[in-house]
Amino acid sequence: METSFSLDHKEYIEKNKKLAELGVFSGMALQEWHKDICWSSMVEYFSPTHWIDYGCGPGYIYKWIEEDPKSRRGVKLSLETNSKFTLYDPCHPPHDKFPTEKEFPGVICVDVIEHIPETDTKATLDYLFSVCKEWMFLFISTKRTARPFEDEEGNTHCTLKTRDEWESIVNEYASKVEFPVILATDYQNNTFDHDGKYMTYDDWNMPADLQAIIKTKRSHFEKVSPEVFEIQPWHLTESNFNV
Repeated sequence: METSFSLDHKEYIEKNKKLAELGVFSGMALQEWHKDICWSSMVEYFSPTHWIDYGCGPGYIYKWIEEDPKSRRGVKLSLETNSKFTLYDPCHPPHDKFPTEKEFPGVICVDVIEHIPETDTKATLDYLFSVCKEWMFLFISTKRTARPFEDEEGNTHCTLKTRDEWESIVNEYASKVEFPVILATDYQNNTFDHDGKYMTYDDWNMPADLQAIIKTKRSHFEKVSPEVFEIQPWHLTESNFNV
């Protein structure tokens, strides 16, 4: 059954729909290297699996555009791991039908929670943790400046909290379940005024070997792609590995 949201949430969906019609949301966030390492490692580790991408945008990486290999990432990983995916985003047909499944092994929710009014972040997390059974990857942006709404005040990032605040909120859920949860944010230098390319990392209930896989991939990427790493940094000092 669909989660019950407030009028604030429904109003923000309508505002975001107007932007979606303009092609504002690319649906490419999962392509960023540090995010990709986290969610793809969980898919591979738990495969064959079935995940929901909650707030998938236009579902760009789940398309197969011959001239654009980046569009294939989700489909390719699904085929390689014999896994399935379900896409949901209330602003992007045909993915705007709320899922009827009562549970999913995996949950991916990237660059979504900050777009939801604070009155409804709890309802959203309640839903995600209620349907998740095996693994979860959350990424929440803390960037203050985002695309403004059309002809209205405010912008799409309507809920801003620090990394510590999000960690505390997610901990209330993750500490009560047994499946692994990764929470990442882009909170940088104790400010909301940043470019959104940073990466912080917290996890709960992680198998040691899965955490080791993610750490190894992170270190490898830093070595082989230092230019990209500099633009989109993920420092060990901003990770709670082995804590």
